[in-house]
Amino acid sequence: MQITTTQTGLAVQQHVHPLLAKQVKYEDENVVFEAIKAAIAISFAHLEAKALPERKMDFLVNEVTDAIIEKYPGIRISEIKTAFANGIRGEYGEYFGLSVVTFENFVKSYILSPERANLGKTVPALEAPTMPTSHTMFETAKSNVLEALRSFQNKTKTFERIALAAYNFLDQIKLITFTNEEKWDFVDEAKVELKRMLENQKATETKPAERRKIVSTIDELLNNGCKDQVINVSKTLALKAFFESIILEERDLAHEIDEQKGLFIHLLKKSMEDKKDA
Repeated sequence: MQITTTQTGLAVQQHVHPLLAKQVKYEDENVVFEAIKAAIAISFAHLEAKALPERKMDFLVNEVTDAIIEKYPGIRISEIKTAFANGIRGEYGEYFGLSVVTFENFVKSYILSPERANLGKTVPALEAPTMPTSHTMFETAKSNVLEALRSFQNKTKTFERIALAAYNFLDQIKLITFTNEEKWDFVDEAKVELKRMLENQKATETKPAERRKIVSTIDELLNNGCKDQVINVSKTLALKAFFESIILEERDLAHEIDEQKGLFIHLLKKSMEDKKDA
């Protein structure tokens, strides 16, 4: 595909506006990692800086990738490359060395730049969305589950972002077969896990106001609050247990999902009919 360059210097694929590309929060984490690794390597090369040993480079890329996905989940891969390219050329001011902080600041400066603001003004009008077919909806949900399974096996952070949707789909098509007692066990486990997560956040948070919010949330949790958060964490724990059984028993999850397609379509039609009657 032909590559063109905008007046702002942003390389884009012909007919594809950068802001219409997939946001990094929806990309496979390995894809984001490899793209950032390549962009960082180019930054070192353009500055004729000494290349890092492989282990140090992987550490740097991992830290930068995690920081960008956490703090700037709406950015696109092509924009990250632009941010780095602009940053090393001093377009965002002086910097000292190529570190995690440096690359993170490049992205932050790009997000706040006139270049990014102007780019937002050039997004072409989208055609009115059409309702996806039941087949498309099923295949999308199935793909999401299989991606969750891969990320669970590879221990990537993608799993945490898509676990809830994957669990709800599997539960909807009756592949989640835990008893009510087992589900309540997951809820109890989720309370402990959520408290641990909050305690870790409190230990690393430096802003007093944010620490007070976390302490308040912990108190609410200990008084049987935070029910939505507890339920979401319990579903994530249940999905992990489900995937562990899939792996241990060497089951073909894709085939099992396909066998439930008829049920999914039936439930979807029923839901649409109920909405019409409401």
